[in-house]
Amino acid sequence: MESAPERAAPGSPKGNSNGNSKEGGGGLGLRHSPGFVSTWRSVYCAAYRWRREGRFAVVPALFGSSVLSYLPGLDHSDLEVAEARALSRELAGRRHSLRVLGAPVPEESLTAGVPVVMRLDLAGGGHDPESLRHRTRWALRRAAARYAVSEETGPDGLAAFREMLGLALDRNGAPLPPARLHEALVSELDGRILVARSRADGEVAAAALWFRDGPLAWTPLGGARRAADRPGHRVSWALVERAAAAGAAVLDFGRSPFGGGSYRFKKQFGAAPVPVRFLSDRPGDLRRRYAAAQRVWRALPRAATARLGPRLCRYLAEY
Repeated sequence: MESAPERAAPGSPKGNSNGNSKEGGGGLGLRHSPGFVSTWRSVYCAAYRWRREGRFAVVPALFGSSVLSYLPGLDHSDLEVAEARALSRELAGRRHSLRVLGAPVPEESLTAGVPVVMRLDLAGGGHDPESLRHRTRWALRRAAARYAVSEETGPDGLAAFREMLGLALDRNGAPLPPARLHEALVSELDGRILVARSRADGEVAAAALWFRDGPLAWTPLGGARRAADRPGHRVSWALVERAAAAGAAVLDFGRSPFGGGSYRFKKQFGAAPVPVRFLSDRPGDLRRRYAAAQRVWRALPRAATARLGPRLCRYLAEY
C-alpha cells in the first residue's frame, strides 16, 4: 500500500521533539506539542462559539455554571502532570477540567476501567504483522482480501468518516459532533481520513481520522460496521502502516478504559496502555457519572439523536 506523504501539524515541524524531555515525555510518554494544542483549542472554540479565558475554553453548561476546559476533545494535553496540578489548584472553587498524560507504568499496576491511551512504539519496530498473534494476522489477511483502504479528502471522505463514527457513537450511547467541527479539524490540523471500502461494491465499511504532531501520530476518532471479515482490523492496520511510513515514532490509538473491549482490540496491534490523569473540581469516575445518560441516549430514536447530538455537544466539557 502506498503511504500518505508526510505532513507536519501546525506548530510541529518534522523532527519536533514536542518539548517532551521530562517525566512522561519520551517514548510512549510523548505529549502533544504546544502548537498542536493551541490550534486544536482554537478550532473547538470557533466551532462551538466558546469564549476563551487564558488557556481555557469556557464551556457553557446545560445546568449550573460554565466549565473551564483546558482542552475539550483531546485525550490529553501538552502539560506535564505537575503543571496541570498547579493550574488545578489555582482554579480551586471554579468548575474546571484538565486531562494530562501520566508516565508509562506496568500493566499489572493498572486498575480495570481507569482511562488509558493505547500506544504503539513505531520507533522500536512495532509495525511488523508477523509479530502479531496468529488470530490477528488471520483477521488482517481476511480483511485485506475483502476491503481496500484509501486516503479520501473532500466531502465524500468526510461523509464516509462521519457515517462510521456515528455507528460507533450510537453503540456507545454518545452524540455525534457537528460536521463543521470535523471539517475544521481536517483543514486546520491537516487531518487525514482513511476509508476501508468493500472491493466488491465500494460500500464504506470502516473509517478513521488521524493526525501527525511531530513524532506523534494520533487517531482519536473512527468506527466500523460489525462484520465477520473485520473491516475495523483493515483500517487500523492501514493506520499503523501509514504512520510508520510517515516517520512517526509513536502511534496513539486513542483513549480506552483499561481492560475493556476497545482496549483489547487495540492491544491486538501491539499497543500498550499509558494512563491518563483527569484533574477536575469534581473528581470521580467519569464512566459512572455518565452511564445513565448513555443508556437514555441509546434508547432514543435515531432521528432524535441525529438532530439533538450536534447541539448537545456544545455543552459537554468532558467529551
